[in-house]
Amino acid sequence: MNRICLITRGNAGKKIKETIEKFGKKNILGQTWEIKEDLPVILEKEDISLPDFGDCDLVLSYALHPDVNLLIVETLKDSEKVVLMPYENAPLPPGYHVYGKFLVGVLKPCCVVPPFKNRILSVFQEEFGTPSFTIETDGILITNVEVGQHTRCGAADFVAENLVGVPFKEAYQKAGLLAQYHCQSSKGPLGSIHDAGKVHAEAVKKALKKGNK
Repeated sequence: MNRICLITRGNAGKKIKETIEKFGKKNILGQTWEIKEDLPVILEKEDISLPDFGDCDLVLSYALHPDVNLLIVETLKDSEKVVLMPYENAPLPPGYHVYGKFLVGVLKPCCVVPPFKNRILSVFQEEFGTPSFTIETDGILITNVEVGQHTRCGAADFVAENLVGVPFKEAYQKAGLLAQYHCQSSKGPLGSIHDAGKVHAEAVKKALKKGNK
């Protein structure tokens, strides 16, 4: 079982709290650290007071500030914990970064948690990570959608709830639009919100293809 420390900033991270509390059985929210939304562009170490991470296995950081996230990494680099954070304002490029037995995952988009050999991450991915679905149809309309792997923000469950009754031929486009509507990722032409939409649409496409075999 993973004990999770969730770091939120304003609205960033609040949907994650709801999803983990609702669906987490092997991943339990141990503590939430709320930081103020209005932060200066540059923060010195003495300006940041981190919580005690001793009782957690996994840190989900939505601080969205490079100095805060960098201090978290520096504080935990000699531990065996895992830190996951969005790529937006991250102090490291997207991907996994290993420091001894300490793992940092910078995710782009946030709804994709790529495979990596790590015990804590593997337990987390049993419930949360890249979205997956099981879909039933009557040949025309979608009649039932079950979520196999939840996304932390709850987008996968939002997509599942709103696909029932949709013609299966329209499901790919509809899933992408629903995910983008729910998504809190960066917007604009280069924003990862578009990646999030495609990830969920492809997951629905895969489920429909599997169900029609």
